[in-house]
Amino acid sequence: MQNDNVISVVIDRTTLLKKEEYIGQDVIEAMHWFIQSYQSENTKQSYTRDLEEFFLFSFKILKVKITTLKLVTERLVIIWKESLSDFSLASVARKLSALSSFLNFSRKRGLIEFNVLELIKKPKLDKRGKTNILNEEEVYKLLEFAKKQYQISRSKQSRCYCIWKLRYTVMHTLFTVGMRAEELCELKINGLENVGQFWRLHLVTKGNLTHSPIIHQQTAQVLLEYKNEFRTDAKPNDYFFIRTQMSKNLTKLNRTSIFDMIKISVRESGVFKDISPHSFRATLATLLHSQGVPILQIQRLLNHKLTTTTSIYIKKSTELSESATQKIDFLNS
Repeated sequence: MQNDNVISVVIDRTTLLKKEEYIGQDVIEAMHWFIQSYQSENTKQSYTRDLEEFFLFSFKILKVKITTLKLVTERLVIIWKESLSDFSLASVARKLSALSSFLNFSRKRGLIEFNVLELIKKPKLDKRGKTNILNEEEVYKLLEFAKKQYQISRSKQSRCYCIWKLRYTVMHTLFTVGMRAEELCELKINGLENVGQFWRLHLVTKGNLTHSPIIHQQTAQVLLEYKNEFRTDAKPNDYFFIRTQMSKNLTKLNRTSIFDMIKISVRESGVFKDISPHSFRATLATLLHSQGVPILQIQRLLNHKLTTTTSIYIKKSTELSESATQKIDFLNS
């Protein structure tokens, strides 16, 4: 069944085709309602991209236009799967999952009788996850480096000061709150709230739900300092973080911007690890767990629905205890 010529073929993405040219109208409509069943924009974009790649592969390589989902056969999916050999196992698993979810959605609505993905072997992934994490010394080194970069700037109006102050504030917040990059991008000015002796962040999470964790006092001070320097004229419903400081360009941060600032900061600080924004979230979970904070408390902090999700970040679970973020040692020094 394996065909080396088929597997080695790479679809020319420069050749633009309208959906109607390689997907039947009924399938397009079903895919539309499937995508709209999700709240997260990232999920919508990811599933749309993966599904369109599958249909385009079928059309351009196998010369099969999927006009009905009954044309999605086991053989077709296996050939597509084999063509993904250059992708990571995680990417292949995600693409197969997107197609499988779509077929399950369609089966429940009577469009097909059976999901052929149930017959196909999925890649086995390391359930411990592959997100690189930092130890406490590396976190301290990274944050202190970013802080020193803006502190040595001669003027608070300088580009260097503005860039590194933003980087420091973003990384400090990601690590100490354990929030997702998307949640930080969507944070509003009125999302930082003082509640008696405590501070909360009001976050918009996956599924457009809300999550309001109590944050560390030092984290609140870092955020207030950034706000007082760069967002004094912002309205309550404006975005907290913007891409360019001291400018009329008030474009909010995006995931790519955060990834880039972390990549630069890690490289220049001498922390020799390949990390992403998600690494800060995993690092917080791991460090808190190592300090005795139980898994259920960490689960609530990270806003996971299941403890099994939290377990991916850490090695073992323990018992319930009090506030998680207050136990970050170096913040209390």
